[in-house]
Amino acid sequence: MEAWHLVDAAYAQACSTTLALLAQSRGRMPGVTERVILLGGRSLRRDAESAGVRVDHQIGVPSGHGVLGWPAVWRRVRDLPPPDLLHCWSPGAALTAALFPWRVPRLLTLTMPPSPRAQRVLVAMSRVSPHPWTVLSCNATLRHDLICRGIDPQRVHVLRPAVDMGLLDPGRRDALRAAWGVVEPDTIVVATVADPTTSADAELAMMVAALADFSRQIERTTIRVLVDPASRHRRRAVGHTRAVGHGERVITDAALATPWRVLPGCDAVLAVGESAGGLSLLWSMAAGVPIVADATSSIGEILEDHHSALLAPPRDAKRLAHRLRQVIDDSQLAWKLRDTARHEAFSLFGRQHYCQSLAIVYAQCVAGEPIDVPAPPVTGGMRFMGRA
Repeated sequence: MEAWHLVDAAYAQACSTTLALLAQSRGRMPGVTERVILLGGRSLRRDAESAGVRVDHQIGVPSGHGVLGWPAVWRRVRDLPPPDLLHCWSPGAALTAALFPWRVPRLLTLTMPPSPRAQRVLVAMSRVSPHPWTVLSCNATLRHDLICRGIDPQRVHVLRPAVDMGLLDPGRRDALRAAWGVVEPDTIVVATVADPTTSADAELAMMVAALADFSRQIERTTIRVLVDPASRHRRRAVGHTRAVGHGERVITDAALATPWRVLPGCDAVLAVGESAGGLSLLWSMAAGVPIVADATSSIGEILEDHHSALLAPPRDAKRLAHRLRQVIDDSQLAWKLRDTARHEAFSLFGRQHYCQSLAIVYAQCVAGEPIDVPAPPVTGGMRFMGRA
C-alpha cells in the first residue's frame, strides 16, 4: 500500500505539533510505503524538518493554498504512480486532494478545531465529493462539533494522537533558562501552550501570573511567562509589565512552537482557551510539568481536576491565579499532578498504539470497509469512561 501525506501551509493546523505527529507515524506501519508532499514555501519546510519529517516533494503554491496552485501540483505528481490513499493533514490539503482524479480514499486528520470557513468546506465536501473520505479527529469534542456542523457521523472518528517522549530532554533545563535570562533559582517560568502557539492570549497569561505573583510577594518568588513572539496581545502584555517596571517578566521564544524543546526548562504550564486542548497539552503532560488549565470540554477530556491538573472556570483570571499559586506553593501537589499526567500520557498517547491503529484505519479505507478505530487501553488514572 502506498499513502501520500499532503500538508498545505495556508491553515493553522500545519504547525510543528501536527507535523511531529506525522513524523511519529511515518515508517512505523508495516507494508505501507509513504510519500510526504508539502504545499508551501521555506517556512513550512523548515517547520517540517524541525519536527522530524522527511520531505519527498515540496511544491510552491500561492499563499500556501494548494487549490490556488493546482496546475503546479498536478504537473509535479501526474507522472507518479497513483497512491492507494491520500492522507491530508490540514483542511486545505483535503480540498486539494479532492481535485486529484484518482478514485482512492481520502483521509483527513484534524488536531484542532477548523475555522468556520474550513468547516463549511468540509461540510460541502462530505455532501458532494464523489470520492470516499474519512475524518480522524484527535478528541471527542472536536468530533461532536463537526457532527453538529452537518458532517455525517459515519465519516468522523476519534483516533487519539501520540507524543514521542524520547524527544524530551530534561538535561536541557539549565541551558534553556540561561538562554531566557533566568538566573535566579527561585524564578518560576510558566509556559502558555496552545495549537498553534500564536493563538495563546499572552495578556491573559500575564494577568494570571501577576495575580499569582502579587499574592506571594512576601516569599520573594518571581513568576515569568513564556510566550510565542507572535502570540495574541503580546505587545499589550509587555506594555503593561513595562509600565510597572517589570518588562522582563515576559519571555518570548519562537521555539515554543516545538514544545518538546522548551518544556524541560519550565516549572508550570498555563493552558487557556479552546485552542489549548490540543497536542501541545499532551506534550506538557509527557514533559512532567504541572498544568493549570481552563475547564473546557476538550481539556476535560484529557485532564482531571486535582488528579492530573488543576482546572478553573474558563478565562477566570483570579481562579486561574489561585490554581497557579497552589501548584507553586505545594510541592507535593505539584509532584502528584506531574507524575499522574506523565503516566497517563505514556499509557494513553503512546506512539505504538497510534501507529497500529492508523495502520488498521488505512487498511479499512483501502478495502472499503467500515471504519472501526481500535479503542485505547484504559490504564493508569483514567478513572471514568468518559475520558477513555
